[in-house]
Amino acid sequence: MLLSIVIPHYNLPKPMLTRCVASIIKQEIPEEKYEIIVVDDGSAEPPLWLSSIFKSSNIRVIAAEHGGPGAARNRGMEEAAGKYIMFADADDYLITNGEIHHCLSKLEEEESPDILRYRYIVSTDKKYPKVKKIKFGKTVSGAEYMAKNNLPGSPCCYFFKRELAANKGIKFPANIFHEDEEFNTILHYHAATLTECNAYLYLYCIREGSTTANSSAEFEEARLDNLFHIIERLVYFRSSFSEHATPMQKKAIDRKLNTLATDAMLNLFYAGKSAPEIWEACKARLSPLSLYPIPAASYSIKYCIFRLLANSKYGLKLLRKRIPAHKPAKK
Repeated sequence: MLLSIVIPHYNLPKPMLTRCVASIIKQEIPEEKYEIIVVDDGSAEPPLWLSSIFKSSNIRVIAAEHGGPGAARNRGMEEAAGKYIMFADADDYLITNGEIHHCLSKLEEEESPDILRYRYIVSTDKKYPKVKKIKFGKTVSGAEYMAKNNLPGSPCCYFFKRELAANKGIKFPANIFHEDEEFNTILHYHAATLTECNAYLYLYCIREGSTTANSSAEFEEARLDNLFHIIERLVYFRSSFSEHATPMQKKAIDRKLNTLATDAMLNLFYAGKSAPEIWEACKARLSPLSLYPIPAASYSIKYCIFRLLANSKYGLKLLRKRIPAHKPAKK
């Protein structure tokens, strides 16, 4: 089997999960090439009704105790039989345009990559760009890709070899937010080969009530604390592998940690923290990790400007006046 598509599910309305599964089936992939694994994360009503809507024999529903999306994805990886794994969130869906077949053909080549990244769209509607010609970029290591790009947090925008995660023991941390940041970073760090494609396969839907849309003060405080905790875990990972890391791997993990530190600071601004509060938080959580003051690097003009301002009390006051006390909605 070529592909296992793992969908974590928790207390979603039936139409959402139905739409997600239907969008996969509409890709018209030969049934012997793929399977759909829905891992129910302790819902009040497990989606056993899927079998009455979809008659396909390659759809499985696995019941699990509630442990968050990370634990559900881990269970899906354990159950997967495909050479490659793809994650899809139950409230999102795949774009039906036939472009996935180009990617699957690439995965079936003799020298198939450890990771194949594709494009995704963040949207609240069904509009998406159509690619006239599917192109695959130069194959590089996952570390080189991460060293030269800001690695997105979502695990739903690439295929990866199941044996890569299994052999390296790469799993999502359970019962914590931002678990995907850790998984993505370590997976790309270890990937020997990565190919990028310009095909649009995935549509990420913004909806009220989702984990990322929840805006209660308690929820945001928990997310912030968890983000700092994930950064601490990745710093420990870096130190554990530093002796045998290649120069590119060192460059890659440094970039990821530096940009995660700026993300954490931005989230402090979005949470409405004052400049003195942000200063104290950075001193307490980032300075012991050598991530504050923010390290010098030429990743982008925005990074350089933000770093120069964020590293001083006066600069933080200027940023506080410019950055809204809420996260801007994605368009």
